[in-house]
Amino acid sequence: MDAKFRFQALELGPLKGLIRLDARIPEMLEALSDPDSLLNASDLLFKNSARTKAGRVMIGERLFFLKCYNKRGMIHTAKTVFRPSRPWRVRQLAVYLIQNGVDTPAPVAILEERRLGALMRSYLVTEYVPGKRIRASMSRSVKGTGWRAGTVARVASLVAGLHASKACHGDLKANNILLENDEGKERLWLVDLDGAKLRSDISDKDRIADLGRLLASFSDILTPSELYRFLINYSIESGVWQDTEKRRVMAKRLRAILSGHQARHGKKRSAFVKAV
Repeated sequence: MDAKFRFQALELGPLKGLIRLDARIPEMLEALSDPDSLLNASDLLFKNSARTKAGRVMIGERLFFLKCYNKRGMIHTAKTVFRPSRPWRVRQLAVYLIQNGVDTPAPVAILEERRLGALMRSYLVTEYVPGKRIRASMSRSVKGTGWRAGTVARVASLVAGLHASKACHGDLKANNILLENDEGKERLWLVDLDGAKLRSDISDKDRIADLGRLLASFSDILTPSELYRFLINYSIESGVWQDTEKRRVMAKRLRAILSGHQARHGKKRSAFVKAV
């Protein structure tokens, strides 16, 4: 079995969880014994809110991604007695997606503190991907139309692979797709699986929910033809909506979502999915 899928139990004071076998080294154990201090020393914070705090951290000589999930109130805390923590669910889903060919940062460790079964705090550690958000890359006018067309097709393929694995992202937007450029070789990564779920089957409703949110986040930087080309590529890669009339119906539903998004955010109606 690949080392990235082999975990064992971990206990560090009040924190308990799992750690990948190849990551169980003194430097990692020492750093994770005080994850809050580790995160406070981050040189790059991605999020810092009452609910979560996430950033890039250095452990030993390697960079990792660390996310802290804070306690969210009495009702939410009571519910956690009967269900696994979010890092636990994210780890399971991330391993499942990687095994099914969907690129997402590999989980390294999860930790949680519970009192009388109730979750107080929890942490997720994953590999760090030195990529840029795809929205920022797509916004650059220096890129040629050929590169843009190819990238749109690859994003469509990534989402098709996600849905082929019978998973929905739940918060699929441009900022949750990273573009890594390793010596000229580009690779797309799907991140932030907090709201992702596995389904027994992916319905049109599930597909539209993910696609609508994603295309809405792209609507002001992609042309109408690029948005429609995304839908065509997604349809081909996922093997759905092959019939022209069916694709027309789906395009119409997506267009309604984009229209509502642009109206709510006061954006000009400059990009729609063509219903053709």
